[in-house]
Amino acid sequence: MAKIECPYWVTPRLAGSCMPRKEDIEKWGELGIRTVISLAEAWEIEYYGRWGLAELRRALAERGMEWIHWPTPDGYPPRRLDELVETIKREAARGAVVVHCVGGMGRTPTTLAAYLIATKCIKADDAIREVEKVNPAVALTDEQYYALLEIEAAYRDHCGGGQTPRT
Repeated sequence: MAKIECPYWVTPRLAGSCMPRKEDIEKWGELGIRTVISLAEAWEIEYYGRWGLAELRRALAERGMEWIHWPTPDGYPPRRLDELVETIKREAARGAVVVHCVGGMGRTPTTLAAYLIATKCIKADDAIREVEKVNPAVALTDEQYYALLEIEAAYRDHCGGGQTPRT
């Protein structure tokens, strides 16, 4: 399996990551991250991240970062993925955003690809390839892939009926 370098940037203001350790939070602060979106469930943050939820929120706040918890079971796309994309768009307008789960290979790439579909008006397969360029360990489930096809269909009108990248 390919090694993931965390964080991995898909746009100048949006990055993906695996579960943050204490030193990662310091690095994110130095990188100017303003918002952290956690897709991991509470038990995963506590078990794999060795964070209490309040402790993670406090550590981020101390470094000027807002925390949004959008718990998503492993192997599934985030619920209300279209709303999450809109949340990321709003937050990215304010500053850099990092999205993370546990391994950074399924839930996070699904979210990043959905954002690229919505903002670059590209097809799901092209968005996945964009994420794979910076994270070669992408491993989406069928459910995650189908959710991206739904996002592609949902944003088709916004993108002028076609799926051509904006320049």
